Amino acid sequence: MVVGILNFGGQYNHLILRRVTELGFRGEFLSPDEPLDRVKQLFDCLIISGGPWNIPEDLPRTGNAIKYILEFPGPVLGICLGHQLMAYAYGGGLVRDRPEFGGVKVYVVREDTIFKGVPREFTAWESHNLSVANQPRGGFEVIAYSDAVPVEAMANERINRFGVQFHPEVRHTEHGLTIMKNFLDLCQRK
Repeated sequence: MVVGILNFGGQYNHLILRRVTELGFRGEFLSPDEPLDRVKQLFDCLIISGGPWNIPEDLPRTGNAIKYILEFPGPVLGICLGHQLMAYAYGGGLVRDRPEFGGVKVYVVREDTIFKGVPREFTAWESHNLSVANQPRGGFEVIAYSDAVPVEAMANERINRFGVQFHPEVRHTEHGLTIMKNFLDLCQRK
């Protein structure tokens, strides 16, 4: 099984790859300009990483990321910018008035696939100006929130799409490795 990690040049991309490897999986960086057909051939699941851009203004910089989110047949996890792109791709709402930086208390609404074994409340590492104000329709559910952001995490388990506003790959995020392992285990089952 190979995990494609979409590299937008964000500050934690290499850390995502390191965590995937530490958890016993094979990961490779993926350029946002890679054709979708090639991505389908190379990878079993995708992690859409964080990055420095705002959506929708910087959408052209994200290359084929929206195509990957909408059309890739395997599971997809969006982290930070990836979470925002996923919400945007499926029609969710984004806002700029709820930035979060550093440790933020996250409240789990429902233990789904990626939050299996995670407590109802934990501290996560955040670094964003843009956030998801409301989840997309069509099967997406809010699975976690914070005091400032109503959609810290969302899931559509029917189509294996998951998004988290925080950075599970950073050691400052409590239970972050559990969240990543839960997603990677799902990839292995597909």
